[in-house]
Amino acid sequence: MKNIIRIFIAIIFIFATTTFSQNDADKVLNDLQTKFDTIKDLSVEFTQSGNGKNKLAGMLFLKRENKLRIETKNFIIVTDGTTSWNYNKKENKVIISNYDENDPGVFSIKELVYELPAESDIELSNENGQNVLTLTPNSYNYSFDSAKLWINEDNLISKVVLNDAAIGIVKVKFSNYQLNQNLKDSEFSFTPPEGSRIIDIR
Repeated sequence: MKNIIRIFIAIIFIFATTTFSQNDADKVLNDLQTKFDTIKDLSVEFTQSGNGKNKLAGMLFLKRENKLRIETKNFIIVTDGTTSWNYNKKENKVIISNYDENDPGVFSIKELVYELPAESDIELSNENGQNVLTLTPNSYNYSFDSAKLWINEDNLISKVVLNDAAIGIVKVKFSNYQLNQNLKDSEFSFTPPEGSRIIDIR
């Protein structure tokens, strides 16, 4: 009888611990989403690396709805939510295409903050004082194995790590956020430089 009671208590303790941990993860996610609900536009510095090698560094600008601008040493990528421009500075070439909200890539804050969590199992951990949400997709809409989001004390994403069996580990670090600056819509449009080669695939 005593053994049965011990086993019963152990089961209750494990269940309570699991539920509490899930509640914590849900709260951290809710705080993150609530923060981004208040953001109309932002700019942030980023660095991206894959399998330990630096690939990109630059500035990211976002504005509701679906407006994006990425500036790096060699590229400028812009979308106004309807049209996208991809300018290769070295080749002086611009590719113009229709904006595709189903192909957001790693820089889609909307995807990371709202859509991916809705189709993932979520775990919470803590590293160096920052909350870390591990999102493991439970649907076929995502091909990667998991995404980890580091959340800073301001409820903003400081780092994203994607684990993909096909391409390996992709890390993106964000720093120096500037929020709600009333960025102009003209920042999310692009005029090809004079003399540039234009490829329009719309």
